[in-house]
Amino acid sequence: MADKKFFSHGYAFGFTLIETLLSIALLSAVAIGLFSFFTNAMTYTSDNEKRTVAINIARGVAAYFEKNVHFSQLYDYMENNDLPFFKMEKSSCNNETLQQLLFPNENLSGGISSQQMCTTELAPTVNNVNYETSVYFISWGQKDWDQFLSSSDFVALPEQLKARIREERNKITTSGSRSYMIKLYATVRWGERARDISWVEGVVTDETIR
Repeated sequence: MADKKFFSHGYAFGFTLIETLLSIALLSAVAIGLFSFFTNAMTYTSDNEKRTVAINIARGVAAYFEKNVHFSQLYDYMENNDLPFFKMEKSSCNNETLQQLLFPNENLSGGISSQQMCTTELAPTVNNVNYETSVYFISWGQKDWDQFLSSSDFVALPEQLKARIREERNKITTSGSRSYMIKLYATVRWGERARDISWVEGVVTDETIR
């Protein structure tokens, strides 16, 4: 009889132990799931915040160039240097010609230099995150756009933006707009992943039609 009682108690103990282990396993699975959910939610929120900041930076840069750059001077620069397009980025801020062309002294105040203004616009740091801006200026002519589409700069752009640029190219039926409009795309990158980039587009127009 004692052996039966021992067996009965041992069986009950073993069953309780299994229940406990199963409960722990289930709780662990739930905890891991919740932790993963909150981690993904935080990552998603952080990515959205960075993307929002990047879009605002791109909009600000595009708005600055649309408002402050003299079309005639930009047009002459591209014509004289035989440039159907060119890219402006942080490293370009060392170019004095581009400094004066895109960040003229008349728009500066408080003792800031053209180079400092250029760096502030194209490589700002927001919430301890570094953002790198590239601006592509393209003359509004068929041949100019075709050269841009065949360039390594274009190949390096995100697929969605490339599709948008191709669509824009197909709308150009004549090069008549070339003498008073220059297209621009401002891209802002904040990370190493392919999707860590946002962009906006704009137009620098002749001062007489602004």
